[in-house]
Amino acid sequence: MWIILSCLKYDGTRWVIGRSKLKALKETTLNTFFEVAKILGMKAGEHYSYNAQASTIDIGQSQVILKDLFHYPSDPEYDSLGSLEITGCFIDECNQLNVKAKEILKSRIRYKLEEFDLIPKMLLTCNPAKNWVYTDFYKPNKEGTLDSSKAFIQALATDNPFISEHYIESLKELPQASKERLLFGNWEYDDNPDALIDYESIL
Repeated sequence: MWIILSCLKYDGTRWVIGRSKLKALKETTLNTFFEVAKILGMKAGEHYSYNAQASTIDIGQSQVILKDLFHYPSDPEYDSLGSLEITGCFIDECNQLNVKAKEILKSRIRYKLEEFDLIPKMLLTCNPAKNWVYTDFYKPNKEGTLDSSKAFIQALATDNPFISEHYIESLKELPQASKERLLFGNWEYDDNPDALIDYESIL
């Protein structure tokens, strides 16, 4: 919704919706985009147009680019993003990305910022994971040391008033490690078989 409303408000801007793999993005995140557009009363072909081959969505004079952000050995420095000029971006399941993808994409946010008096902004969403998202966002937020240029918002499945009760029941039946992460939003839970002491024993 943030991307759609930004496209409408700031005419002629350019935004990215990215995920580790473009195929997964088109099978999941893109479908959510279409659902949100429908809720907003937008119709394909009238209020926006989707080009599957180019992986772009045009909304008025603005454009959304769907990006594959996987860390390919053939492009370790993400040179494929080098000439990109965007106004902002949304990365879904950011925990699946190499942190370098996020940093390079952040450096590309420069398009029409002055014209609309905007600051570079990224929206990152994910489930709990013990990687750069944990060290860059969750842990500093918990310790009260999160940089003022960042914000962390914890949201659980049970916070969503529109979620299916069947989905919540399905989460309750998951193995303990997955249930801790996906139902309770526990970032500290770790079921690493190589751990010296398991998490349950530490508790």
